[in-house]
Amino acid sequence: MTTLSLATKRAENYPEKQGEWYCGFSYTPLIGLGYEPGVHRRDASSIIRVDGLYYVYYTRSVGPHFGRGVGDGTEHKIFPWDYADIYFATSADGMVWEEQGPAVARGEPGSFDARTVCTPDVLEHAGKYYLVYQTQSDKEPYASGRSERVGLAISDSPRGPWRKIETPILTRMDDGEWFGKSDNYNSGLFGGITHDPSLFFYQGQWWLYYKCGSTKEMQGGKHKFAGPDTRWGVAMSDKPEGPYTHSEFNPITNSGHETMLWHYKGGIAALLNRDGPESDTIQWAPDGINFSIMAHVHSTPQAAGAYRPASSDGHPLDGIRWGMCHLNQQGSQWNYMVRFDVDPRHSHSIAMGYAKSTIGEI
Repeated sequence: MTTLSLATKRAENYPEKQGEWYCGFSYTPLIGLGYEPGVHRRDASSIIRVDGLYYVYYTRSVGPHFGRGVGDGTEHKIFPWDYADIYFATSADGMVWEEQGPAVARGEPGSFDARTVCTPDVLEHAGKYYLVYQTQSDKEPYASGRSERVGLAISDSPRGPWRKIETPILTRMDDGEWFGKSDNYNSGLFGGITHDPSLFFYQGQWWLYYKCGSTKEMQGGKHKFAGPDTRWGVAMSDKPEGPYTHSEFNPITNSGHETMLWHYKGGIAALLNRDGPESDTIQWAPDGINFSIMAHVHSTPQAAGAYRPASSDGHPLDGIRWGMCHLNQQGSQWNYMVRFDVDPRHSHSIAMGYAKSTIGEI
């Protein structure tokens, strides 16, 4: 009789390493959105192509930031995405970009988006364009996280003008009830944060994926999962402006820092990076909710936005084959963007033929 260790038993259930979902990523500098002293460009949206041009939307701010150590942050810029606006850039080839200016700016004093608008994502559907983004009001200290919301702007053109919805489309739930039950998951510091929205039209409804998290201090010095407690949720609506109803299955992941998702074969695929026990995996949910690990991947991009092709059903990696993410420069926090590509050297199922087809398309 064979005796198996727990490690061996786990290994028998791992996804096939060289299967069609497996990949690594390579990185290339961009012209036009590279390092610029004093300027932060980060949190790339999904990339769309309209009339022969690629469009990307991103967080842009200027000047130094000081972290939470400066106090409640009422006046000081705490993070690179604090006191930010959403800008956009265009490109004919995906490598050389031209910054076009602001797409969505901060709101008027007293509004829910007065302090910052950041971490956008873009969706084209039925001839209209939808920008979802994270907001912060000027009514409460930034560090509390209690006034973070999700905003929406709509346009008939990827260049705007963008019409803001005057109220948030997603707000934090009460302390301890973010996931529909009183488990104190998001009580305390940074409780109920609402980050990284990503909008899909799926199964005849609008699906809004998002990230929230907690700190060790909120769990009596312990994380519920390995590493930072970061998870994703989803909310659904019959209209893009809401109202949205949180899924009863939330949280739908136990890992992943920034949201990164795409359509595949009637379901939703996702890249989970950085945080949690299932970090650096690609997962797939046939119903958009119940995700299974399809591959453990490596060199994953941070705060990435992938090119959204018209169809991503041909291959599991079609929805993530290239895009943009941000990197660190000279000790500053993630203040410029580069291009990422699925690296064919680490994916036997696509090999060099896939790389050539990718280059030909862009």
